Amino acid sequence: MKRTILLVILIMTSWCHAGDLENQAMFKRANESFAQANAEALVNPSHARDLYQSAILNYEFLIEQRGINTADLHTNLGNAYFSVGDRGRAVLNYQRALSEDPLHQDVLHNLRYVRSLTIDALPMTRGQAVRHALTFWHRWSFAVRATCLGGAHVAFWGLVALMFYRRSRWMYGAMMIAAALSLLFGLSLLTSQQRWDDAVDGVVVEREVIARQGNGLIYDNAFTSPIHAGTEFFLIEQRGDWCHAMLLNGDTCWLSVHAVAWVERER
Repeated sequence: MKRTILLVILIMTSWCHAGDLENQAMFKRANESFAQANAEALVNPSHARDLYQSAILNYEFLIEQRGINTADLHTNLGNAYFSVGDRGRAVLNYQRALSEDPLHQDVLHNLRYVRSLTIDALPMTRGQAVRHALTFWHRWSFAVRATCLGGAHVAFWGLVALMFYRRSRWMYGAMMIAAALSLLFGLSLLTSQQRWDDAVDGVVVEREVIARQGNGLIYDNAFTSPIHAGTEFFLIEQRGDWCHAMLLNGDTCWLSVHAVAWVERER
């Protein structure tokens, strides 16, 4: 009996190992197709597009059929979609990559770049503009903010230690400033790590879609022009085939669920 159990365990282990090797080989082939497509892009655009599509199929297979969800895999898939001009699915996969690794600097850079190319201009409201200006430090890189946190932390405890030998009024003020900076940068880092400031629910993936004022085609257009692929939104509610969405600038509208994709696949 013990031998049978051991044999079953060995067989299952070998199957898992073989599956891992196959997944790694497929990921490598997809990366090679993507790299080759980049090399061919200026010389033979048609062939390059075929190679990008081949890479996309392999990446999608690993995600959909093998259940692999890593930041690097979604990043590569987003890059491949961007290379074929599909900004909606590029943004979608960058957001999914950040769900796996919120501090992935390459993804954050790519997402900012694709956002800068989106057709729909979403001007900030006055309140958003004020918050944007007051929290300029929150847009510094994670490494810079972590360094500032460390410096404020060291300064605070250094002042505490110094007060055992000498006390002065300016020390109390300096300690309060150091404590405030520690709290400020600590909350900023925690916000970035938990994605409290940038975790959208969905992305428009159709080339363009008419946003409505209600959950149906009978309602008037919400805006004077369609919204386009790559527009991100927060979900307010969903009714049947329609979702009530809030765009990044705070505007709200209703979108067909067939024109969008969700960052969290379980939805």
